[in-house]
Amino acid sequence: MNAINFDDIILGDEISKGSFMQVYKAKWLTKDVAVKKVYINSNNSMQRGTKQLFRANHENIIFLHGTSIQFPTVYLVMEYVDGGSFYNFLHIEQTKYELEHVINWALQIAKGIGYLHDQAMVHRDIRPFSILLCDKHRCVKIYEFSCVRDLDTTMSSNVGDAAHMAPEVFNNVKYTEKCDVYSFAITLWEMLSRKKPFEKYCNNLTICRKVETGERPSLDELQFHCPDKIQELMTDCWSPDPDKRSSMKDIIDVLNDHQKVVDLSL
Repeated sequence: MNAINFDDIILGDEISKGSFMQVYKAKWLTKDVAVKKVYINSNNSMQRGTKQLFRANHENIIFLHGTSIQFPTVYLVMEYVDGGSFYNFLHIEQTKYELEHVINWALQIAKGIGYLHDQAMVHRDIRPFSILLCDKHRCVKIYEFSCVRDLDTTMSSNVGDAAHMAPEVFNNVKYTEKCDVYSFAITLWEMLSRKKPFEKYCNNLTICRKVETGERPSLDELQFHCPDKIQELMTDCWSPDPDKRSSMKDIIDVLNDHQKVVDLSL
């Protein structure tokens, strides 16, 4: 990993925070960066995910410049993007967008996931909360990497967010990169509906039970006149049988067929 001298970092305003971490806008030497401050002993999964992020080099994945360890804290020095959280954009901000934006965002997310799968990695936490916007909302980048693992490792169950979690993940059975395909489908529905999946249920256990019995978000709640191929893509990708889900390559092909070359800035 690239070690960064902490004296070369100037922390600025706090961007976001969680139970064991804070994210700041910062300066590293002369470069604008985002710095994620995490307590080392609080999140071993974060440390493993950081190793994977160092391997990633793709335009739709946040770039990690390096780390600075000030025990018991590690500072992750990352690419800074100015569009904020995709979750906030979908559910808190009031900016309007069109179907063309959704297809463009979904295609970029699929390319990022596809890159990880080509590198024999599985993300396990694809959802709007794990995605950032940039370039006047034209571009998206996958951000959260604490759950990323190599495909050939033993992976635990109940990883990620229940509303976006594939049934095989919470069922404590062996699973593959197809769990990301399921999560992608739920995220695509979320973009098309601008609603939170399974919001009517009050706890994660109820959501998992409903998904196990075959319940999925309703296509009647979509806000756009969605092409049949896109709807078929979603339903295929959230199939309970991982083997029946599309590959990321197939998803990219379908989305490419429906992409329009227009100015997508917001």
